[in-house]
Amino acid sequence: MEDLLKNQKRLFWSNLCYFIILTLFVILRIISSLGWLDFAGDYVDTIFSFITQILILFLVPLLIYIFAFKQKPANIFKAFGYRKISPKIILCSIGMGFIAFFIIIFVSTFFSIFIQLLGYQPYVSYASNSKMTFATFLLSMLTVAVMPALFEEFSHRGMLLSGYSKLSSIRAIVLSGLLFGLMHLNINQFFYAFVVGMLLATCALITKSIWPSVIIHFINNGLNTYLDYAQSNNLFGANFSEFISFSNVNIFARFLLYSLIICIVVYCCIWLLFKMFTITKKEQFYKFVKEFSGIKDPNQLVDTDNLQELLKIYLTQGKSIDFDLMTLNEQKSKNQDNLKQDNSDEIKINECCQSNIPQISMKQNNENLDNKGLSNSTQTQIQKVTFTQLINLMLPKSEYDNYKPTFKENFFLYCSIFLGAVVTIMTFIWGLF
Repeated sequence: MEDLLKNQKRLFWSNLCYFIILTLFVILRIISSLGWLDFAGDYVDTIFSFITQILILFLVPLLIYIFAFKQKPANIFKAFGYRKISPKIILCSIGMGFIAFFIIIFVSTFFSIFIQLLGYQPYVSYASNSKMTFATFLLSMLTVAVMPALFEEFSHRGMLLSGYSKLSSIRAIVLSGLLFGLMHLNINQFFYAFVVGMLLATCALITKSIWPSVIIHFINNGLNTYLDYAQSNNLFGANFSEFISFSNVNIFARFLLYSLIICIVVYCCIWLLFKMFTITKKEQFYKFVKEFSGIKDPNQLVDTDNLQELLKIYLTQGKSIDFDLMTLNEQKSKNQDNLKQDNSDEIKINECCQSNIPQISMKQNNENLDNKGLSNSTQTQIQKVTFTQLINLMLPKSEYDNYKPTFKENFFLYCSIFLGAVVTIMTFIWGLF
């Protein structure tokens, strides 16, 4: 796993792999439009979903990575961010799934109005008068919610974000979101997929795990599937589309209601992002305490000198450490070296071989600690981290922020953007006539 994560070719291979995926998508769309899959009858959409999700988005990149990096599938999954998350992060992800559902509604509505003003005529599908059975609902949940959540995230928030780790966080978020939007090969879906793709990438980077984006993706698609089933069978939520349109109120009141809902959605989205980040950082700090000091339960250190000393080390050096990749000795070595490099203060770390709790002697004065965003009070320290350093820590800068990929590394990225943009623009042109 370590070789794969540190391999300098991962940016090239992720772009090449995605270009292959997108090319296969285009070929399959052409085959479907020519009617070569019509032999499946009513199950053509199901077969199409199985081919695109399992074969193209999952098996193709997995096999390519196994061949290119000579790694076991388990190591590839770990490199793609399949790390456990806490129940709190799961709850936040579920909430973000509902938020993403409303974001898609507003973004798609806005851009649909915009492109229709340019003359675009969206394709209108006429729903069947027959009711959606429960078996059909379960099949739709599998093909529309479960498989996309697993396999689209594997390729985008897994393979792409892993490959783009050489880039800055912002560039990785924008590029992965752009490719996610272009992957839909449809002007109607491009805009909201682009926005939600960036949101999913942000959640994955903040939590250091792909599972939150999987949960968010599933909740959003699952809600759409259920609402179709509810509308077909007159169940709870059957009138949601009519309710959210506010067709019974005048234009001014409708504008105020939409503005209020958008503000609430944006606020909840930002709050959940901050919440997911603070939970992750707390868990990361506890892991740091366990590995650095050997303490099994960091909660026992509350309001103790040991917690304050460990927090000082963590805030000054530990925040830049990826605890999933570095060994305990590397962490201790990095902390010790960084502390010794401080010429303004005389800091001495004494290793205590007979105790798990490190004995740390510091001659730094309180003013210098305050200048670094620290204080003698643990509560004050935590508050400063939460409100002062939070934004910078959410998407921290790294040594790769100024990295410029070579033409070879970006060649297939340009090819993917060009191919996806051409097909997406063609769907817009076709809608003009």
